[in-house]
Amino acid sequence: MMAAELTQTEIDNQIDAAIARSSEQISEPKACEVIYNRESRKIVIHFDNDCTFECPVSLLQGVSNLTDDEIAQVELTPAGWGITWSEADLDFGVNELVQGVFGTKAWMKEIAAKGGRSRSEKKQAASRINGAKGGRPKKVG
Repeated sequence: MMAAELTQTEIDNQIDAAIARSSEQISEPKACEVIYNRESRKIVIHFDNDCTFECPVSLLQGVSNLTDDEIAQVELTPAGWGITWSEADLDFGVNELVQGVFGTKAWMKEIAAKGGRSRSEKKQAASRINGAKGGRPKKVG
């Protein structure tokens, strides 16, 4: 069975319809700028929907070892889906950063352990309350 050939007009109409459909689709916000705020020591990512994301450099694996001048050399990848420090060979996905992924699994465990060692007054008060109730519940299983 032979397929019918389309005329140039039919092809042009299909292309126009496809372009119209694609522009109707909702797309994710895309990063359009990244800067380093020296005062707050945070990476600031601006999105094309007027939203902003900020992240302390101390959370980013490898970045806190850089000087302020090196950190300020952060760049947005051409497609806007990542940030990079070319000289330091460090790259992070924007979506991953927004989701709280700041490095490898080992790095994330290290960050979590630091939080677990926190000695804030709130944490100490909660610990005293738990202790008065008999302490941490025993593991089952």
